[in-house]
Amino acid sequence: MHETSRVNQPTNQIHSSDLCRRLLLALAFVAIALSCAASYGSESGPTGPQVPSSIASSAPIWFHPLPAASSAPQESQITGSTDFLQLFEEHPQWPRALEKTKVIGLYAGWITAASDQDLQQIVSFLNAHQMGIEIEAPALQAEATCGSGVEGYVPYGQSLYDFTLAYLQRLRALNAPVAYIKVDEPFYFGSVVNDPRSCHFPVPQVAFAVAQYVQLVKSVYPNTAVGDVEPIIANAYPVNVIQAMRQWHAVYQAISGAPFPFFFADTDFSNPAWPQIVKTLETSTHQQGIPFGMIYIGDPDDVSDAEWAAKAVARFRIYQGAAGGQPDIVLFQSWEVHPRFCLPESNPTTFTGVLDTYIDFTK
Repeated sequence: MHETSRVNQPTNQIHSSDLCRRLLLALAFVAIALSCAASYGSESGPTGPQVPSSIASSAPIWFHPLPAASSAPQESQITGSTDFLQLFEEHPQWPRALEKTKVIGLYAGWITAASDQDLQQIVSFLNAHQMGIEIEAPALQAEATCGSGVEGYVPYGQSLYDFTLAYLQRLRALNAPVAYIKVDEPFYFGSVVNDPRSCHFPVPQVAFAVAQYVQLVKSVYPNTAVGDVEPIIANAYPVNVIQAMRQWHAVYQAISGAPFPFFFADTDFSNPAWPQIVKTLETSTHQQGIPFGMIYIGDPDDVSDAEWAAKAVARFRIYQGAAGGQPDIVLFQSWEVHPRFCLPESNPTTFTGVLDTYIDFTK
């Protein structure tokens, strides 16, 4: 039986063979998660920190799946969650995760391409459940000689101003609860990245561009908080990554007149030292008076939902368990091939299944 068939089954009609399949999936998922956590323990040495069975956390949960980008018949060509819109049905199939989730994330480009019917369905659902929307969006304008094709920029020949107003006004017309926008890594892609296509603007120029973008957002949604997300890559910046973030956020505050209302770490999980790096960053961010958010995700080369989910779980267990991280917000997001399925939440390898595992861990 294919996963898509199982998702559409009523819960009281699941056959014994399906229960066996779920058990096998769960066992495989646990094995992968334990392997990921164990690898962190080996990096920390034989006396390294242990992952507790549960912790206390009051951090709100934000949930940002990637809607499927392809309807190709070959499963290998599908990127994102094919059942994304099923999250917003009248009788939701994820009651446990839904109760704890405060914000749903949408990509700006997806908003502009979505049908009126799909957008109205999502907005009506969120309003009914008193949930907010978070948008990830570019805040930089490419120039004739640079920026096009680089993340974080609207390409040359298109208008950042018009693009931003297009998705915001479309949502405003539907009475959408846009509570947050996180700008798509403007410091890194606008000034730092080792990509000849980037404009490599001076940092103050990037900060000024983001401040102008914030004012544009507030012309449509005056109360929306516009925060930052940046890659946390140890050797990618001219100075130590912690110092680089402090300097960037200080420059932005000096130019805009206010600090970012929140900051998310897009962590390089391939670095064995990532828990210590991010914990130091969390402390540094708090010292600047900025709420700190942690993004939990799998890897681009994951070959299954089970592998992706197990890595996301291992990472929140390591960071908030073994490393003692205390983020102000936790964001479960995907911009990768997996997970293909958000539902059902009773399956630990789906996206909502990962949320349930987090909820159990942070009771």
